[in-house]
Amino acid sequence: MATYHFPRILCFIVISFFVTIIAGDAFINVWCKNPVTGIHNKRTVLACEYKSMKKKECNCSWTHMTMNPTGIPCTSNKKANAPERRRCLTDSGNVTLIIEKTEILDEGKYQLLVDCESSGYKTADTELLVKARYTVPQVTKSDRGGEKGLSCTTVGYPLAELHWQIENGTKLTANSSIIQMEDKLYNITTYISVIDEGYCINYSCSVCIENACTSARLDNPKTEGNYQQQEPKIRKSTGVYFSLGFVIVIFALLAMMVPLYWRNQISQAFMRPRSKSATSDLIENAE
Repeated sequence: MATYHFPRILCFIVISFFVTIIAGDAFINVWCKNPVTGIHNKRTVLACEYKSMKKKECNCSWTHMTMNPTGIPCTSNKKANAPERRRCLTDSGNVTLIIEKTEILDEGKYQLLVDCESSGYKTADTELLVKARYTVPQVTKSDRGGEKGLSCTTVGYPLAELHWQIENGTKLTANSSIIQMEDKLYNITTYISVIDEGYCINYSCSVCIENACTSARLDNPKTEGNYQQQEPKIRKSTGVYFSLGFVIVIFALLAMMVPLYWRNQISQAFMRPRSKSATSDLIENAE
């Protein structure tokens, strides 16, 4: 008899198990915003919402599946203590994980567990992406083993690309080095070699990520030696231009004064009284 009833009993247990699971899922619904983008050193909020058919508060906890498998228990907003860097709060079916001063290590997959005891439990996942705005590229003159060139450096996250180009838009090939620092930010440096003639060209370096670029420009990056060699020429040219301007001003003044001088002379000649001899001759001729 036991052998006869065993399959029925086993079937009843399996059906009851699945019915319990399905009923539990039907009693709880969870929605999470996914994915979420956080900004480095800023506050990030992971938000979810759940509904229980029995309309009761459930126990919730967050787990950072990527880095920290230990759950972060949630407390009611009214019972929240002094803020920690990571804290979970619940209020009327709303569950939030607040991360203060978001770090690169906070990036990854998070799982929310909603446990409503007799009503069952349910989990929901969300992905946190962290970004750190890249600094404006710093372009400097560099000397590597006697080879003159230019270096461009920037720091940020996630990994980006650096591009060199000259004033006519031509892109240049550069040597790059990428270092991920302790805080997981990327320090990217690119280097191009420049010959002496190339120092008379305007260069620009751009950091690009997700079709957005930030550029820095270096105009005529002359070396100190080149600058010193060109300085006497600049002074000489300045002296020549000053002398030429002075001569032009003198000629302009003379051109204005000469007509005035002659006009004055002519006016004085007509206004001057005639001599006695000339007057006597006129009288005699009249007689």
